[in-house]
Amino acid sequence: ETPSNIGEGSQPVERPRRRNLMNFGLKALACLLLYPDAELKDNLPEIKEAVAGSGLSEDQKEKLYIFINHMANTPLSDLQKDYVSTFDIGKKASFNLFEHMHGDSRERGSAMLNLKKLYEERGLNIKSDEFPDYLPMFLEFLSGLGDSEAQALLDGAAHHIAPIDIALKKSESSWEAVTGAILSLSAMKNSEIKLERDDLLPTTEAESFDSPVRFGGNADPVQTVHFKQ
Repeated sequence: ETPSNIGEGSQPVERPRRRNLMNFGLKALACLLLYPDAELKDNLPEIKEAVAGSGLSEDQKEKLYIFINHMANTPLSDLQKDYVSTFDIGKKASFNLFEHMHGDSRERGSAMLNLKKLYEERGLNIKSDEFPDYLPMFLEFLSGLGDSEAQALLDGAAHHIAPIDIALKKSESSWEAVTGAILSLSAMKNSEIKLERDDLLPTTEAESFDSPVRFGGNADPVQTVHFKQ
């Protein structure tokens, strides 16, 4: 169980800054994992600024800058073909997190119901065609949480994200810069990145929901997910 006093003892002026860095980093990474379209490409400069202002390491930022420049300079049709061949459902790099651990078993259905319940408990109203375990949606969800809860949930999800990162590394996909950056924000070490079953959802103390960081256009992985006021 995650202690309820995580984050206590820090300077009052630092907590909003850290939360802001977490929000911007996760939101930018979520956007970079979306199906490429013209509006997403238009928003790449803003996403690049968000990466620059995030809490990612300089090494991870440089890898993301290279990837963002690749997206900006590659014809949209080529990006879309590459994306579909890499991430479609059933692919080894599918963004449906529980698919890698549970396949189409009952365990996956139960895990998705638990995740959907968590979204709702934290003030999300999901009206999307995507499954709750869709990685960009999960990252968007984390971007609206307080820092300690977002960190705990990301740490718990790392073992589900790792298989995607492994598949992208094996295929030498440029999108690995994004999944590598996600894992770098978690507590998982490189030596731990291997396929194994783990719980996605640790028990955490609820924190109040911040409004998620938003970029313009369609560069929003969960446009139909709304935060309760």
